[in-house]
Amino acid sequence: MRKIELMHYLFGTKTGFCKDCEHFYRKQYSGTYRKCEVYGDSCGEGTDWKATYLACGLYPDMPYNGRKVVELVKRGKIKELESPLEGQIKMKVKNE
Repeated sequence: MRKIELMHYLFGTKTGFCKDCEHFYRKQYSGTYRKCEVYGDSCGEGTDWKATYLACGLYPDMPYNGRKVVELVKRGKIKELESPLEGQIKMKVKNE
């Protein structure tokens, strides 16, 4: 799943572009890098952001105080955000 698809999955979509969002910013190093403060910043190209991405549900200035999405992805926590179905049981598979 691409990073913007993940943002749409988590927060939905809105009409607009990331470049006009309060969470979008630019960093200066040897060049200009675009980032999303909600997705996170790894100081690498993995968290570079396109200004022309279709905005997520946090556009244009909806507050977000949760963990950075990139941190959740690294730790495999995205699935934990989904609520289990009523009556659903958890099963563990033994490593062979």
